[in-house]
Amino acid sequence: MQISPSRTVVVERNSTVAPSFDHPVVICGFVGPGLAGLTAAGYIIDHLELHETAHVMSHYIPPCVIFIGGRIRNPFRIYKDASGKVAVVICEVPAAMNGLYDISSVLLRWFKQFDPTEIVVLDGIPVDALPENRPTLYVAEEKRQSSLKSLGFEPAEAALITGTSGSILSECLARNIQCMSLLTPVSISLMDPGAPLALVKALNSLYMLNIATKELEEDVAMVHEELNEIAKQYQQLQNQASAASKSESNAPQTMYD
Repeated sequence: MQISPSRTVVVERNSTVAPSFDHPVVICGFVGPGLAGLTAAGYIIDHLELHETAHVMSHYIPPCVIFIGGRIRNPFRIYKDASGKVAVVICEVPAAMNGLYDISSVLLRWFKQFDPTEIVVLDGIPVDALPENRPTLYVAEEKRQSSLKSLGFEPAEAALITGTSGSILSECLARNIQCMSLLTPVSISLMDPGAPLALVKALNSLYMLNIATKELEEDVAMVHEELNEIAKQYQQLQNQASAASKSESNAPQTMYD
């Protein structure tokens, strides 16, 4: 299929049978801080055993393919569950900034036909170290906020959401589609499976998805165990250096010192 330089299209996987959705919740994960949203979206696809139903082709997406699970795929893909009530949109590469409006407009026009219940974009808030406190924050319209607060989520005090995520949220507002973003702190200097774990748990609370989180929890435990071991080794080195310094200071002085 040829694409003109200014055109983006959604290509359905089965050209003879249209995808069947039932007012889906559309979960989006893209390249962002710590890859929190992208990792969470990929985890959901695997653990809900979703099937690819379409992909996005655009002049504004780098010409590349992704090799995952023994299959070659387009980088910008749309998945659905068997019931048609859950859709996941994922893209493993950043899109060109000057094409974000075109991409989000085409994507939301395609989803509009299925009357989505809500579009939710997952993302991370960049921090340096592993966060001691991992709240799930939201950016949402006023009518949605009371239900989010009742589930224990906190409003983001101030947030500027840019890139593909921000473009999709902006397009949702223009098309009067209910939307929000779920955000959580994520380390950008250390491997941080705690961030996608927080996002998946938040989605379980919101939509009763019943996604098993054992693997992510084990990853979090492993990371903390490794960091604790590193901290112990560092403390041992500090103690040895301190002891050596003290020994040198207590050594008898000679005329040649």
